[in-house]
Amino acid sequence: MLVVEDDEEIRSYICRELATDFYTEGCGNGKEALELIFKRPPHLIISDVMMPEMDGIALCTRVKQNINLNHIPVVLLTAKTREEDNLEGLNCGVDAYLTKPFSIEILRRTVQNLINNRKLLQNKFGGSQTQEKRMQKLHVESPDERLLNRVMKVINDNMANPDLSVDMLAKKVGISRVHLYRKLKELTNQSASDLIRNVRLKQAAALLAAKRQSINEVATRTGFANVNYFSTAFKELYGLTPTAYMEQCLKASDDRKQ
Repeated sequence: MLVVEDDEEIRSYICRELATDFYTEGCGNGKEALELIFKRPPHLIISDVMMPEMDGIALCTRVKQNINLNHIPVVLLTAKTREEDNLEGLNCGVDAYLTKPFSIEILRRTVQNLINNRKLLQNKFGGSQTQEKRMQKLHVESPDERLLNRVMKVINDNMANPDLSVDMLAKKVGISRVHLYRKLKELTNQSASDLIRNVRLKQAAALLAAKRQSINEVATRTGFANVNYFSTAFKELYGLTPTAYMEQCLKASDDRKQ
């Protein structure tokens, strides 16, 4: 669990009180927290709202907009009590919002409930609560699945095409741009442009992990005409530059061989 709080006394207090139930780690602002989250994703984040460098709202927004991190529950702590301040926190996707001064027992129970709920979801989607994996599956594609399959086929077929746009995607899939946006937000929690970019970045990560091509070649093969934009977008999603990511994969591969 990661505790993000610029007041060292409060940060130490939360870590100390929760350490009996959870492994805790602390840092002083959202920028430091984001670096740690990319390196070692925690099971849950507790963050103050008002902090230097990057505040809790910005941190929560970055986590919840990142498809590699948005499963992590976030609890925000704030001294602000105005309704508009609370709405700002809720709009960034926060899972729980506690007002200072807070009860450590309420915080403890909130954390425990969020972690338990996350485990229930993992059980549900992992099938560990039932014997479904022993059943013979009868596959019937729903309309939503067919739509997503068409969307992914267009993106994959145009992976290296820098001109692939939301308009082109909607036209090839055969629905309006507005309907496409609404369905993709409902099904993937991403806009069409975000989905195109994230699929390309995931393909780029796979190519970088294979270590057979240069950064420029990977950017070109995944439809990024501008290498600088590719590097910026890649770091935003993975927390590392493409070069650093490739080096990390190479080191992991060498470690496995030893």
